[in-house]
Amino acid sequence: MFTVEFKKLFQPILLLVALLITIVFYNQDMRFILKHWPNGGMIPIYDQASEWQNRFGQTLEDAEIAEIEAEYATLVKQADKIVSENSIAKQLQLENYAEFESWSQENLPHIAINEMNEEEKEISKQFDAIEQDLIGATGHSMVDKIDVLQKLYNSMKQFDSSDMFLNNERYTEKERERLSETLFMEEGWRNILPSHLTSTVTHHFELILILLIFLLSLLIPSVFVRDRLLGVRKIQWSSRHGRKILWTQFISGMTASFLLITCIVGFFGSLLYFTDFTQYFSNGLNSFFSDNEEPLLLSIYQWTFGQWIVNVVWLVYLIGMAYSGILLFLSQTSQHYLSLLMKIIPVGFVFIFFANRVLKDAFYLKNELYQWTKIPMIELYAGILLLVISISLPIIFCIRQKNQDLLD
Repeated sequence: MFTVEFKKLFQPILLLVALLITIVFYNQDMRFILKHWPNGGMIPIYDQASEWQNRFGQTLEDAEIAEIEAEYATLVKQADKIVSENSIAKQLQLENYAEFESWSQENLPHIAINEMNEEEKEISKQFDAIEQDLIGATGHSMVDKIDVLQKLYNSMKQFDSSDMFLNNERYTEKERERLSETLFMEEGWRNILPSHLTSTVTHHFELILILLIFLLSLLIPSVFVRDRLLGVRKIQWSSRHGRKILWTQFISGMTASFLLITCIVGFFGSLLYFTDFTQYFSNGLNSFFSDNEEPLLLSIYQWTFGQWIVNVVWLVYLIGMAYSGILLFLSQTSQHYLSLLMKIIPVGFVFIFFANRVLKDAFYLKNELYQWTKIPMIELYAGILLLVISISLPIIFCIRQKNQDLLD
């Protein structure tokens, strides 16, 4: 019976539709992290992190920090010389890079060029002309590199002592203790990991989970509703083995869901191995590249980046299997396709909303569930609780429905 029910879930037409949905979803959303990240302002940060990773390994020692500071001072001197010799900078009475930076912050318009007036366009041209001279031998602007190093230098300074760093009203006493141990006693703050890499990866897995919600909604529940419409269940109840049909359908549905989740997570998750992210898998979650303006974008767990990804994958499995349990329950309680559809749509959106809250900044202080509860590992606990509740519903229905069907 299990083999028969399991085969029903793999209908060629539905599988073809699922494949088309997957291709469209990938091209619209999921290819970003593989094809276009880093981009914008993250490019110089990622380049700097990659350079340090290649030169120094996973962490920074005191001697390496001193070497970076010396390189930063040399870079600023070079920029000072270039600015002082630039003809437009002379007209603006800018004598060094610091004055050029201050002038650009005060005057450079941060709007699209088609929205600028003539004065703003002139300022933009002056900035571009000076910046053109600041392009180094590698073809990258010194402005971007100096800006990144300035932020990193300020980030390093906040780690002079744990008291200075943890003096933030947004941390609880327990968080201060955990962060002190994670960041200072084990020197986890010395890890080289580009900022926002973890948030970008969790967004990728969030998209994987959303795709799974669509595919599971398409492939799992409709088969069992069709059996009810065709009167197959009554025929199945007439045989001795068929009296366990509800349990068989439940097991086959959960098995198919697990295999589908494994295939999707395995395929799209493995694509990360074809990126430069692999060089950071052994690095810690916290680093110099943490944004000073995001004090909650820190983790209290002494995990490597690779271990953190494994825990994120666990969350995807927990939520995906929980959604499968709900789908099986809805298929058992729906008399026709329209009834099923009207139930799946709101439930699917609720799961997408929940997935966003669980996966976004997962296992970081910034995670919304953690901020609401202040319970460490709340993401995994919430996923497990959701799975237990969702699996319990179809199990209870199977127990109660068997006697009712026998009487009918």
